[in-house]
Amino acid sequence: MREAELLQMHWDIVKLLSLGVDEKFLQESNITPEQARDLVKGLLYLRERYADRIINQ
Repeated sequence: MREAELLQMHWDIVKLLSLGVDEKFLQESNITPEQARDLVKGLLYLRERYADRIINQ
């Protein structure tokens, strides 16, 4: 894994944890860098898409 990929993977893991993804899930899932990035993108999309529903709860 190149240094740039490693840094991106680290950022993605930190972001996933901050979005509420369980650390144990990440450890046990053996998620690839591409999967981690896709998951971050998906969660950020959902958070933005449904922000008004989250705030109003």
